[in-house]
Amino acid sequence: MDITIDLDKVWNDAWNAEIEDIIKYQDPNFDTKTLRQSSRTTKANPDGENAEWWYVNGRKFLDSWIAWRKGSGWNIWTTPQGVPAIELMMEIKTGGVNLKGAVDRVFITPEREIIVVDLKTGMRTPQSDLQLQVYACMLERATGIRPDFGAYWMARQGGTSTPVRLNKFTLKKLDEMVSLFQKAREDNLYLPNFESCKMCSVQEYCYWVDGEKSSQLGEINGNK
Repeated sequence: MDITIDLDKVWNDAWNAEIEDIIKYQDPNFDTKTLRQSSRTTKANPDGENAEWWYVNGRKFLDSWIAWRKGSGWNIWTTPQGVPAIELMMEIKTGGVNLKGAVDRVFITPEREIIVVDLKTGMRTPQSDLQLQVYACMLERATGIRPDFGAYWMARQGGTSTPVRLNKFTLKKLDEMVSLFQKAREDNLYLPNFESCKMCSVQEYCYWVDGEKSSQLGEINGNK
């Protein structure tokens, strides 16, 4: 039986539900007029990527996602526990810390390979596959299954990045990394990552780049 779906209504309902959740759970005074994911302006978008931009282009992203899914030949993977891997929530113990995370999608290919897919709406494909490698570790610990590959689905391009093998980052490495992060947090030791400054949303509070709202750094290892 053919089922006709009104995608415009689906998108509009999803948009309104998201706005309602923000007002209910995050900010009762939220106004879509203040929504601006990016301040980058163009002749076509003099106001940047505001709410209107996201409403229109988000609908286009939905079409791209549907077209890609139909042509990919990939199916949603189901965990050994019987859970479809769509926004799959996981909670594991690693490095002495409870780590929570959600994987956007996990697929199984016609070749029976399992692939983690993280959905991105930004302009640039992430240069690092660390996020995908960490997801692989979490899936391995939570389900007993290690995914074979990982990729980013880039909404603006309507397809995935080149899949990478998820065999570089072991559970042992994840335990060690999280343990180090936990120790740094407990000791208030936060090292700046200058390679990511352009993407950082809190530069104005950062001492290292002379942010306008930054406070003076305190004593470090006995030196001022």
